[in-house]
Amino acid sequence: MYDRLKKILLIVLIVMVAVFSVLYFFIGRQYGVEYQNALFFPVTEGDTTVYSAKVDGQPASFTVEGGTVTYRWGDTVYGPYTVREDPTAAPGGQWASRDLTGVEITEGNTILFRGGYTEDLFLLIREDGELDSDRFRVTHSVNGVERDADGNVVDPHQPSLKTLIRFSQLPEADAHRGDPLMWFLGLFLAGVTVLLIRFDDAIFRFNLFFRVKHPEDAEPSDWELTSRVLSWLAFTAFSFGVFLAGLIIIS
Repeated sequence: MYDRLKKILLIVLIVMVAVFSVLYFFIGRQYGVEYQNALFFPVTEGDTTVYSAKVDGQPASFTVEGGTVTYRWGDTVYGPYTVREDPTAAPGGQWASRDLTGVEITEGNTILFRGGYTEDLFLLIREDGELDSDRFRVTHSVNGVERDADGNVVDPHQPSLKTLIRFSQLPEADAHRGDPLMWFLGLFLAGVTVLLIRFDDAIFRFNLFFRVKHPEDAEPSDWELTSRVLSWLAFTAFSFGVFLAGLIIIS
């Protein structure tokens, strides 16, 4: 039984490394735009670009046509929003040195934002020179419902102003799932497990070399054999977990 388990685990490790290597290779080549811990994959037809993904178990998409952005999550539609560059909207004064890009964001006839933003979207400054309050909004969960500091319900899928500006600029797909470092770590752990299995007796006698005479004559007890198997299973599970976690990470 012990020898059979050794062979089975070796086969499992080889198959696991092969399968995850293939998955990392193919998944790592699928580039998208990261948003809400999901990858949105773009498809362009004419003047319309649609970024599609699945967010919280529901299909989601940004549809960008000209300066109009519409976001759909499940059956809920947000927008359409109009994002229009307007140099006159950029605040001056103390913000003049920030090289802000003026922009106006509207939903129907309602102006949601008029002001300027930095190229990296780190700052959104309203036309009157005030910082955009959404950037510093603090929320908390009450019975699973997100609320702001005033107790108002916050829709976690409502796209922020920063998000609307970002997608209106038709961002390139530059992110993918699969962290190479996690693949190397999983491979290393799998390799350690293989060494523990293949050289189990040698490792056992080496550990006894400095404690007993004639360690080559020692025979492992049932508890020693059980401990080996448990360590192999633990390392195998750890390697599997690292491989799997690395596939979830967006790089």
